[in-house]
Amino acid sequence: MNGVSLQVMPPQLLLVEPDNLVRNTVAGVCRELELAQVHQAASLSVGVQMLQAQAMDLLLLSLSEADAAIDLIERLRAGGFSSAPDAPVAVMAVAADATTVQRLKALKIRRLLLQPFKIHDVVHTVEALCAHVVPPASAQTLSGSTSTA
Repeated sequence: MNGVSLQVMPPQLLLVEPDNLVRNTVAGVCRELELAQVHQAASLSVGVQMLQAQAMDLLLLSLSEADAAIDLIERLRAGGFSSAPDAPVAVMAVAADATTVQRLKALKIRRLLLQPFKIHDVVHTVEALCAHVVPPASAQTLSGSTSTA
């Protein structure tokens, strides 16, 4: 009997946040807890470049550039990047009016974090996003045994 075990790679998280302190704190905690491999962008334009270069499993975006952030999510949902169109997305904002919330709901945003938030709220949000990521078959953990005749 042979046992087969492959280690699961953590999901790829794109974190777009202009505030350096917030961005570095969130990234550091996610790395420390091994929740995800974090790719940081200080602006949405850099985030778009990163999405064009590499598929991401989940996104955590600031709404500081509200229209541009929503445009990025619409482009993702339309299949405009190599990332899955249904990739889990959460957003962070200082405030959100009813119109913005409705637009976010229509785009199937998993969570809206209102700032200031506690770091454990971010951890729970990233954990919830990760729970919705389906790893490719080649990266899933295989455990068990097989017998050969």
